[in-house]
Amino acid sequence: MRALIFTVLVLNTFFISVAHAENKSLTIMINNQEYQFDDEIRLASVLSLVSNKREWYWPSASAFDLTDPSAEREKEIIMSNIRELLTQFDRGSNTYKALNSLYEQVAAWTVSTRLNMAISYNRSRLFFEDNPMFKRGKYWLRLNERPRLVHFSGAIVKPGAYEHQSDTSVYTTSHNIAKLKGADKNFVYVISPVGKIEQKGIAYWNLDFSQLMPGSQVYIPIASAPFSNQINQLNKRVAALAVHRVLPQ
Repeated sequence: MRALIFTVLVLNTFFISVAHAENKSLTIMINNQEYQFDDEIRLASVLSLVSNKREWYWPSASAFDLTDPSAEREKEIIMSNIRELLTQFDRGSNTYKALNSLYEQVAAWTVSTRLNMAISYNRSRLFFEDNPMFKRGKYWLRLNERPRLVHFSGAIVKPGAYEHQSDTSVYTTSHNIAKLKGADKNFVYVISPVGKIEQKGIAYWNLDFSQLMPGSQVYIPIASAPFSNQINQLNKRVAALAVHRVLPQ
């Protein structure tokens, strides 16, 4: 019996030490290539490994913390909110149809917790504040060449990726996309490739003629219901979750 207890204690100590060692490791995946580091490392040193391999479009580069499940949890909360809202509307109503479409879209999203980090090889070498340290953990850097697409979601007939048009305003682009009848007609949310969220006007009284960056997302919000702020809050949460989307390339 004593021998068994001793063996269990030894095994527990072994697994604890392994888990402790794993927690101390630092792994950074750059696109599909994985790199292991013995010590904490700064962004510039990581990017130096791949900076000359392709013509990277730094504004659309993103970094994800693969050990942080916050984005996945937020996705589940949003889906639960939509299910609850669906019970408040008639199945034939425009709001119900828009909510149901949004539920299917969010369910299909792949999300991962994105770091609030601007990624640029030149800036990371020049400015200390743009050269953060990667601490122990597992991260994913997604780099790509200049995107050719803009991604639309929300109260839209055909959600998905559309060809980016140069010198085209938010107003023009959004009006060229077929929307559901339950869509808000006053504004859209634009999520830039660097993760910045802005409301842009699309009504005659608040037109916004700023241009979309390639690789941006446009979320068409659902029109709010009278005497309720629930859908407005949902729209804001979905736009915020879009920052953490792993977009198809």
